Amino acid sequence: MSLGNHSSAYYARKGTAATAREILQQGACWRKIPQLLTQMAPSDKRRIADALNDPRASILFSGAGTSGYIGDILAAQIGRIARAHCLSRHSTDLVSQPSACLPRDSRGLLFAFARSGNSPESVDALEKTAAVAPAVTPVSVTCNPNGVLAEKTRGKGVGIACPMPPETHDESFVMTSSFSTMTLFTAALCRDVLGIARDDISALAEQSEKINADFPGSEPCARAASASRLIYLGSNALWGAAREAALKMLEMTAGKIATMAETALGFRHGPKSFVTRDSVVIVFASNDPYTQQFDKDIALEIARDDQAKAVIIAGSAAFFARFPELGAEPRLHTLAFAATLDGHQDDSLSVLYVNYAQLIGLEAAIDHEIPADNPSPDGRVNRVVKGVTLYPYINLINR
Repeated sequence: MSLGNHSSAYYARKGTAATAREILQQGACWRKIPQLLTQMAPSDKRRIADALNDPRASILFSGAGTSGYIGDILAAQIGRIARAHCLSRHSTDLVSQPSACLPRDSRGLLFAFARSGNSPESVDALEKTAAVAPAVTPVSVTCNPNGVLAEKTRGKGVGIACPMPPETHDESFVMTSSFSTMTLFTAALCRDVLGIARDDISALAEQSEKINADFPGSEPCARAASASRLIYLGSNALWGAAREAALKMLEMTAGKIATMAETALGFRHGPKSFVTRDSVVIVFASNDPYTQQFDKDIALEIARDDQAKAVIIAGSAAFFARFPELGAEPRLHTLAFAATLDGHQDDSLSVLYVNYAQLIGLEAAIDHEIPADNPSPDGRVNRVVKGVTLYPYINLINR
């Protein structure tokens, strides 16, 4: 398999071999999730189930950057099916002021997401959480079984370590297969322990492979990659996906393309001013029937404004069947998933929406002659974050 019509040698010449390979491998990585779930200790699954079913518990989904956006996606969606309070709390916020991120003496879980588990905030966020709420159990979901975060949560009843397939420890600067696999694994884990049927991972993998084959070089991809401003819109769980999508373009092009992420309704409240004649707006449509109405409205509004270079809306086959006016709008490009995904939840669809964004970012990086594997060779921005000074925490709430 390859991305579009290009070979691996082509991407190697462009300095994007690792990025392309890791985008391409996502479906294969996702297919390993059921086995990972089977291998988990029953006692760990019971601990997670007990917390998710406890109406007085707090479930924190946490990480930095891309890993934080995983938390934004999952907190919004798992919060709809768990009895516990589900919160997204980025580790960067937990490090800078933990007492503002969770109630004192909370109990529950802290899902800590990380590709390497070696960034300064990864472990410090666990320690700061323990200082405020020692009854919160850490659950590390990482792509590096030898990272500090995994080591801190492994064994001795301290926490629960959930290692991802080793190939998801992405070599590229940008997180791609690491992001999507951690997202789908955790969503499936939460549904499994709650006794709720998980979405069809094989169908998601097949759709990813179709996107990777068909989308590169297509007109919507080319239009988005050539924009000077790129705007992603998504609501609720898909707002996290929109934030991750915007970050992919920003990272892969070393900041040469200005990006924005907003919600469908929030966009009108000022951020719509960002649209110029050279902007492309991409809407991620929810699979929630109620939310879909707002996604449809904003896509049609922006297209009919005729201010943006292009407007693209992606969604399920059922979504486009429900709103045929989207396909009839000449200024609107539509991207429909296979009908097998019509019943899937937004946290599952989020990884497919970001798959589109990964490919757009990759094409833009190549167009701008930027090596996406290492777009910041001067070390200004690093694959594993550097330069963070950590300070002893003085818990002022005890004074």
